Amino acid sequence: MGNIEHQAFIQSDPESEILDPHHFYAAYVFDRAKERETDIRTLIKAAQEHGYPVRYWWLSDAMDLQGSPDRLIVCVHHPLASESAGMDLYDKLKEKQVVWDDLEAAAIDEYSILGAPVIGLANLRSPYGERLFPHATLEDDETTQSEETLFTITAQDVREEAEDYLGREMTNEELPAVLEKFKKSLEYLDWRPYLDEAIQQCQKAGQVSPAADPSPNAD
Repeated sequence: MGNIEHQAFIQSDPESEILDPHHFYAAYVFDRAKERETDIRTLIKAAQEHGYPVRYWWLSDAMDLQGSPDRLIVCVHHPLASESAGMDLYDKLKEKQVVWDDLEAAAIDEYSILGAPVIGLANLRSPYGERLFPHATLEDDETTQSEETLFTITAQDVREEAEDYLGREMTNEELPAVLEKFKKSLEYLDWRPYLDEAIQQCQKAGQVSPAADPSPNAD
């Protein structure tokens, strides 16, 4: 895959996907992605059935194509480092007659920095930002996304906001640098005051009962 010269960041939140450089990241590569809906849908669904997270990016996110056609990378995170890692999914896809154009091992920095999480076809966007399969909806996709997840910021979200701020497209060298600095900034974000405010508003509206009185034996 592309040569990305920067340090990968790893999500360590126990409620988040845990990334490890020793895990296997299977990159299924598709040419003419718009024509491969059935194969891509089956891949995503099969990976979810096995409990494997899925992310995607385009080859143009990782390197200068120099006029070559772009390629869609749908990458499956297998939390194993053994030689047989990913074979269960591979065999299932072969059984379902799924066809792809290349299968490679992605680097963790490609997966963590370039990869945008995938729930279903409705998440997939072209390199230009429009939905790859406009007719697909999130409601149509059988999702395994945790109901406890309240908010997700993807690399594509950051790219779009940064490009709005700059008034131009970001280069493949600029985006990883911004992502790394942005993630470090998020580590200092304290969301608790916003939760306290939400609780107080609900208490005023009678939607949440008052807090318990402190125990008389409490220090």
